[in-house]
Amino acid sequence: MMHEPAPLLLKLFAAHLFGDYIVQSPRVADQKHRGAMLGLHVLLHGALLALVGLTEPASTRLWLALAALLAAHAAIDAWTSRLKPRDLRLLVIDQSLHAATLIGAVAVARPLEAAVWARAAAAAGGAARLWTLLAGAGAAVWMGAVVVGRWVEPFAAHLGERHPGLARAGRMIGLIERALIFIAVLLRIEALVGFVVAAKAILRFPEIREPGHQALAEYYLVGSLASVLWAVVIGVLTRWALTGRP
Repeated sequence: MMHEPAPLLLKLFAAHLFGDYIVQSPRVADQKHRGAMLGLHVLLHGALLALVGLTEPASTRLWLALAALLAAHAAIDAWTSRLKPRDLRLLVIDQSLHAATLIGAVAVARPLEAAVWARAAAAAGGAARLWTLLAGAGAAVWMGAVVVGRWVEPFAAHLGERHPGLARAGRMIGLIERALIFIAVLLRIEALVGFVVAAKAILRFPEIREPGHQALAEYYLVGSLASVLWAVVIGVLTRWALTGRP
């Protein structure tokens, strides 16, 4: 039985993940701003790219693309490893740049494969299902933050002093909560909704049961129920739009 060969982009992506997340030690990851550590990291990626090259039909174009990809990887890491703070935003910037170089390498080494990926991306970008999904996710997760915030504002007014750091953490918890519920509703994994609600309740129960925390308990309960309700309703509506049935 003949097997379809793996696309070059998939091979390069797997090699990138292997080099950046599986075999890279925490020490190297934290100290890539030092020349020796960066060199070690680039050497590892070079070996991985060489293995990818050996699995492909040999061509000068391929090896030039792999060499350029390795040089770009080194330049990106040399820059991003010196930036602070090392937070999620920096990780997104770093990996987005790497993804762009992977696509560029495929475009140079395998123009026909790159054209196939481009046509697939164009078809997906124009699909009504994709835009329905994106609109539903935006409404459930991010619009939900505003709706729920307005909903619980009268309760928040009774809590007295509010800490910006805690407010940001609460907002992030809400975003993750609604995202999980939205996904669970779309995939009809209703048990996951119960797990999210139960986990949040268990973690917050010791705090809200303390004497004198009635206002906090009311704020927490109203906010949680509003967040869950909003995510479930938007999830059901999105599923209805995608499948034709709720």
